[in-house]
Amino acid sequence: MAATSLDMTAPRPGGASPVYAVYGEPDPAALTLAALCDGGTSLEQIPLDVLVALEAGSNALQVEALAQVDRHDDKVLVGAVGFDDWWNTALAALNPGWPLAEARALVIDKAKLYIALRHHAVPTPEFTAGTLTTSFLAHALRTVGPQPVLKPTTGAGSRGVYRYRGDLSIDDNLCLYRQLLAIGHIDTQTPIIATEYLGGDAALEISVDALVCDHRTVTATVHEKLTATAVHPYVDNIMISPPANPLIIENLPQLPDVLAGIVTTLGMANGALHIEVRLHNQRWHVLDIGVRPGAGLVAHAVQARTGIDPRLAHLAANLGRPLATKVVAAAEGSHHATCIACCYVAYHRRPDIRLHWYSELAAELRATAPVIGWHLNVAEVDDEVYGSDAGLSVGVGAPDTPTGLERLRSLIEPYAFTTTASSEVVASQ
Repeated sequence: MAATSLDMTAPRPGGASPVYAVYGEPDPAALTLAALCDGGTSLEQIPLDVLVALEAGSNALQVEALAQVDRHDDKVLVGAVGFDDWWNTALAALNPGWPLAEARALVIDKAKLYIALRHHAVPTPEFTAGTLTTSFLAHALRTVGPQPVLKPTTGAGSRGVYRYRGDLSIDDNLCLYRQLLAIGHIDTQTPIIATEYLGGDAALEISVDALVCDHRTVTATVHEKLTATAVHPYVDNIMISPPANPLIIENLPQLPDVLAGIVTTLGMANGALHIEVRLHNQRWHVLDIGVRPGAGLVAHAVQARTGIDPRLAHLAANLGRPLATKVVAAAEGSHHATCIACCYVAYHRRPDIRLHWYSELAAELRATAPVIGWHLNVAEVDDEVYGSDAGLSVGVGAPDTPTGLERLRSLIEPYAFTTTASSEVVASQ
């Protein structure tokens, strides 16, 4: 009997609150979070109950909650930073006169964002928005095409994203999507935006991590998403920077105008942006924008290529103490190219996996200079129901993207990892 992996993992405490209080005066010369902390500033994750009280908007609750985080050790609270798209009411309370308030409010209203972007000549998919009903889906099919992408109008990221299945009826799509929203703890009465599915399964998608100083983009790190359409609807297993696809490279000269339009739309003076863009009819169309750095190892890849930690740029903008343009311009990256990947054990190899393999892998990752970061989850059990599995996020630097991909494969394949959605055979131990 083949082993089956079942996820019985409880949520990590604090995992729903990636908001950090900042204590102590930040060093204006720091270019990374590590350098900031070395200079005496400390970052402390704010407890979930404190964030909930701040987010409630009640003055009495906010005063009580702020009193709990106003000091840490001997340092005074100077502000806070959030690394996802949520907790904006809490962040406004933690950062009086918060410079990012308007931009953050706009990007979590997708319909409003798309309208504003179009006003500044930034292409977006065709869309319609409304309450999730049979009539809404029927209207979406008529107005935006046969396979609309459905997503809550609030927030960025992949929560609640669903591509309409043409092989199912409207009623079956409605039932399935409602269940997916429930699994993601998203209220089914949340307004939904239905957008045109651009480019088909051969679509080319990139993400752009931009640093904005004094109302203009000063660096833009572009990641090509090699697997964005491999699994329904979007799965980013491998991302390379700079892009290698000739069609993407050919159309990169259009990006500065798109980025300028985005910055103008957001009215944003300083900070970090993570932008999802897809090439359609020879034009870049904006799918999503986060007023924050990219998640996971994206920030590490940006730092490797630019010398600037985008998380620090985001933190500085939250505090109203932005990085100086000349400091950003003078920074130098450590690698010309990066490759970041999300890997899993090939399904057929799971019964063979044992924990000692990963101690060997960890030692190799630590000893390999081009590795810019990694995160490994491991499990081992000899059972007919639970199958051992592991998830590895890893990033490598290289002189060029082909070398980066080769370095990645040489690291992961001897340990039965794969970056493909299928259970293809990979090199054995």
